[in-house]
Amino acid sequence: MIRNIRNFLSKYHEQILDPHLVETLPVLLKGGNLLHIPTNTRWTQSVAGSGTTVQEIQRIATWTGTTASSSALLRCDLGGFVLASSFWLLDWDKKIYLVFNYVREALDTEAVARFQIKETNTEGALGAKGIGIRSDNFALMGESYGTALGVVNLATTIPVGQSYQIVIIHYPASKIEWYVNGILKGTQPTSANIPSGKAGGVSCVVNSIINGVTGGVNVGSSIFQPKIWQEM
Repeated sequence: MIRNIRNFLSKYHEQILDPHLVETLPVLLKGGNLLHIPTNTRWTQSVAGSGTTVQEIQRIATWTGTTASSSALLRCDLGGFVLASSFWLLDWDKKIYLVFNYVREALDTEAVARFQIKETNTEGALGAKGIGIRSDNFALMGESYGTALGVVNLATTIPVGQSYQIVIIHYPASKIEWYVNGILKGTQPTSANIPSGKAGGVSCVVNSIINGVTGGVNVGSSIFQPKIWQEM
């Protein structure tokens, strides 16, 4: 009898679980805006020194080249997330997911790479509302900005040329979480470091990298299959 009960519960679990999984995507789409960010069109390039960029159907990549203090940046504007006249914005009072796969290529202790969504379109640490990651050589850090910059050590060293999934979850007025390959690696609970309100200017996606004063190594930073979801 016990075996029969177990078999029944197992079949019942499958019957109630499968529809739940099927409905997950429709519920997300109904409750928010999902953007699978195109990687091979409409990106603006900015390079200095020997920096270069790559746009392909699966990734956007920035490379420093070997020249000292060279840099590369790819940026694009975000729009349509806010149901208002100011549609070129993100609403930081809503829950936001930023999901992508990340690869760092070539060893250089001076090179710093970043991937961010933010109110500005320039290279560098967050100085306006935004969230993202920073790669110091192969050490991952989480960055966020509300009214001040916050940095969280994600205690993760990425081997050269290996792909890692990064998930950043922004909980309005509460916290920001960073996941690496499905494991929670860092949390930002400080209110000054959590963006809130609608963005003050055009919201942007920025992939950037900058070399150090020594140079000599061509360092790459690749973002694969980037996606953003913001609740309505």
